Amino acid sequence: MNIPLKAILGSCLLLGTLAFPAQAGESHAETTTANTATEMDKAHYARHDFPYRSHYVEVMGSKMHYVDTGGPGDPVLMIHGQPTWSYLWRNVIPHVEDNGKGKKRRVIALDLIGFGKSDRPDIEYLSTDHAKYLEGFIEALALNNITLVIHDWGSILGFNYAATHPDRIKAIAFMEAAIFTPPAEVPFTPIKAKLSGPKSDPMEGFANILRQIKTPGVGEKMILEDNFFLEQLVLPGFDDLLTDDEKSAYLEPFTKGKNRRPMLQFPRDVPFTDGTPAYTANMMHNYNRYLQTQENLPKLLLHLSEGFLINRWDAHWIKTNMPDVTAYNMGPGGHFMQEYNPVGIGTAISLWMDANDL
Repeated sequence: MNIPLKAILGSCLLLGTLAFPAQAGESHAETTTANTATEMDKAHYARHDFPYRSHYVEVMGSKMHYVDTGGPGDPVLMIHGQPTWSYLWRNVIPHVEDNGKGKKRRVIALDLIGFGKSDRPDIEYLSTDHAKYLEGFIEALALNNITLVIHDWGSILGFNYAATHPDRIKAIAFMEAAIFTPPAEVPFTPIKAKLSGPKSDPMEGFANILRQIKTPGVGEKMILEDNFFLEQLVLPGFDDLLTDDEKSAYLEPFTKGKNRRPMLQFPRDVPFTDGTPAYTANMMHNYNRYLQTQENLPKLLLHLSEGFLINRWDAHWIKTNMPDVTAYNMGPGGHFMQEYNPVGIGTAISLWMDANDL
């Protein structure tokens, strides 16, 4: 089973340094509603700059953390990727929650098992493990008629859930997501390198990093000991974008090496061109077929002027080959779009939801 290198490398999420220029706590028994925190609730904030109450639900013997704005109507479920947590959505949520008509939507942002404030059980953290915990989370909260908002590895897991539980999903918004597309056609083929000299191929660089992380012993040192993923790849890309305090929010869940096991496994679960591991490759091929056949499923593509996972060609192909797609070009930015343009992303999602009566 052959998979385009760009598509599978993208799902590794070694993307924190890519900015495209100019261009676990006390368990709560309740699992239903949680209004935006008031001043007296600050002790229960997910974080001091993430002003929504923390909630926990038990899934397969472990607690999974989430925030829930508690509005009426069907849920909007936001799923993060590697190596982030629900904090990534903190500045997007308010614009999705407010529908501009005096009503509040119910927005839920969870922490995948092993990430953020969720528990870290003694499991392998395979993509199939994450799929089971996500399924259990949705079952535990009895969520139906879900609008998914997904990014990065959250797109793989979210698309997979939609493909295997189509009766529960009524719409999908996605950004910097893992979608298989064929080789680019003219006029979307790559532009020539600048006269000053060709740039190094970022895909080949990421391929080399991925090979190292997949190497037994080498990957453990890079991630578990040196925290390579966050400290050398992701956080440097946030310079001049986030404050030191905001950067620390990304480090907080991974202060101990043993907490980084999930961050090691995601890159190892990216299938190379030989299609291994097959469980991830099969998952991705299955949802790619699903997305091309769902005609009454509103889909929102939010893409960069020239993104990494979704570039100009990918955006064109998605709009041409997937039914019911609305697309917004969000302009320049980096892979973690939510930090570059949270107002634009949240507003675009809200407008799309209004237009589709979601």
